[in-house]
Amino acid sequence: MPTIDVLEEQILQSLDQLSPQGRRQAIMRLLPSAAYLERAIERNRPRMEALAKQRGLDWNALTEDQKEQLVDRILHE
Repeated sequence: MPTIDVLEEQILQSLDQLSPQGRRQAIMRLLPSAAYLERAIERNRPRMEALAKQRGLDWNALTEDQKEQLVDRILHE
């Protein structure tokens, strides 16, 4: 397979431009334990739905970006 010379900074900048779905796929490829992360997300889904509801939001109606923003806000409270 041919290789492409790309600076690490270019790759990192490209990762910043990925959609949440693309980021998740990148993580799955980079982390051997990404399956653990997916299980943790699913295991905590009821809690995230409850936290969203407390804020007047419907977790299932949120986009991936909105979900990430909500989780970020919760983590930094």
